[in-house]
Amino acid sequence: MPEELPRVAGVRFRNAGRIFYFHTAGMRLDPGEFVVVETVRGPEVAKVVIAPDQVVVNELGREELKPILRLATESDIRKADQLRQQAEELLPEARRLGEELRFPAHIDGAEFTLDGRRLTFAFTSDERLDYRDFVKRAGDRFRTRVDMRQMGARDRAKMAGGYGICGRELCCASWLTTFPSISIRMAKEQELPLNPQKISGLCGRLLCCLSYEEEGYKEMRKTLPKIGQRCSTPTGEGKVIGINILRRSITLFADGQRIDVSDRDLGTVVRWDTASKSGDPPPSISRVDAIAQGLIEETEEDRMAADRAAAEPDWIDARPSFEPGPGRGRLPGGGPRKNVPARPPRGEQQPERPQGRQQDRRPPRGPERAAQPRPPREPQQQREQQPRGERPERRPQGQQPAPANLGEGRVFKRTGGPAGEGATERPAREPRPPRGAQPPSNETPPVQADGGQRSGRRRNRRGRGSGAGGEQPPA
Repeated sequence: MPEELPRVAGVRFRNAGRIFYFHTAGMRLDPGEFVVVETVRGPEVAKVVIAPDQVVVNELGREELKPILRLATESDIRKADQLRQQAEELLPEARRLGEELRFPAHIDGAEFTLDGRRLTFAFTSDERLDYRDFVKRAGDRFRTRVDMRQMGARDRAKMAGGYGICGRELCCASWLTTFPSISIRMAKEQELPLNPQKISGLCGRLLCCLSYEEEGYKEMRKTLPKIGQRCSTPTGEGKVIGINILRRSITLFADGQRIDVSDRDLGTVVRWDTASKSGDPPPSISRVDAIAQGLIEETEEDRMAADRAAAEPDWIDARPSFEPGPGRGRLPGGGPRKNVPARPPRGEQQPERPQGRQQDRRPPRGPERAAQPRPPREPQQQREQQPRGERPERRPQGQQPAPANLGEGRVFKRTGGPAGEGATERPAREPRPPRGAQPPSNETPPVQADGGQRSGRRRNRRGRGSGAGGEQPPA
């Protein structure tokens, strides 16, 4: 015979508090009754919220359950109320003691056990604090045993109570037993303004109500396309630029127009790929069907196409090849489209453009340059047979060649002579002897009138002759 499970009841010590389980010890209990139970701190008054026959076995832990002592009497309830008021009167004194001891945390609440032997202070702090000195001084002053319990910002709001921005009592203070996990992603998915003052509660944390509709938003979002997804319509392809989850409508951008698509047109008229955001949209209904359903107003081109289709034989597949006209229905029309010239494929010759003066001066490039004939080059043997002295001189880099139209009689003007003196002809320059040949012996370095003698190399560098006629005076 299987072992009979113990009768267990669930109780709470404060409104919207955590549920604790105790053994009924054979008592018959109903929800709403007050009982006295034994806790770690001592006896306390609790309220039954779950009857013994309604407790789920999976919710029970493996720890040994403590029994319920007895049903609470009127004197027990009255004594618990008196101890609660007495603890609230001790709060200002306890806070002054904390300021004297420079205790960094804020003391928010205090409560006695039913026998009055233990006093518990609740304080708020995000970090662990050393409160041993405060416990010792508070025990001496209040003449009782003092315990400390640390809380968070949400627990503090739960204990203090209040009203939220919705105008109702705080959920944590009225019915919420545990705090759900909240993230900023929930506010983004619900398209709420990311303003901390609008999405935060009295505790300074994100609103707990953001998690209430999270599952519903996820389910509704699955039936709608995503932002940036392509959709097919009877008038062409469009792109999703806006979504309204509550109204279950989307905003499309098609052919340069913005159009709002309601719930009744989604899935049948406006279609998209539900498996991929970047995939090609499935084909939508034809324009003729869209006109028949009243989605698009019929235009003159549609009537002409229908007349042509009716006049042609049945064995000819008459399909309208015209561009869709402007949409005056619930969905946009094609409208006038821009004629963008297509680029020629690579490798084909581009059309010639009018060339200016600077372009005419440039030599041709590519195949045109290769087609022009090049001047014939001299054979290598003929170049080697030329004497070394007859080869043209190599000019220094950057020096411009002499003009070809200048003859032997180049005219120069004297700069050092008197005014009015005419120009004289410069004698022709004698050819330079080849390398290795010795100069003739009759050439002697000239002597100037002042008896100074200059080297021929220096004279040749400055120019032949310094007189008026370009000739040297006799020695």
